[in-house]
Amino acid sequence: MAMPPPPHRIIEHPADTGFETQAPTLASLFENAALVLFALMWEGTATDDRELAITIRGGDLEELMVNFLEEFLYLYDAKELVSSGITIDAISPDELTARVRCHPFGAGRDRELLGVKAITYHQLFVGQTDDGWRARVLLDI
Repeated sequence: MAMPPPPHRIIEHPADTGFETQAPTLASLFENAALVLFALMWEGTATDDRELAITIRGGDLEELMVNFLEEFLYLYDAKELVSSGITIDAISPDELTARVRCHPFGAGRDRELLGVKAITYHQLFVGQTDDGWRARVLLDI
């Protein structure tokens, strides 16, 4: 079963859409960003979720976020896997390891909501605030 998205705000932008989310820790920020992306892209019922281990690298937090979210586009576009949950096991400013729950896209039980072409760097922000961590991500649709 897909996890509900964390609190977030949708950002409307010409030819794009996006979101902002926040969390108390960097790991939970990345988990939240993934869950919001999942909720924007598809809905469905996962009855046969499996877990995949992923390792993502980037030159800084912004590149790490883009590469991280792009991994879910790859899993969906290339392997027809719908991601439904995520657990970050370790994170640093340039690498993260995580476990992703996913299942094969199934017609009749899964439905694509938003066709996302890419995660963009336009107005991208990942940083620490006075009350935790915040991210702003725009999606090319």
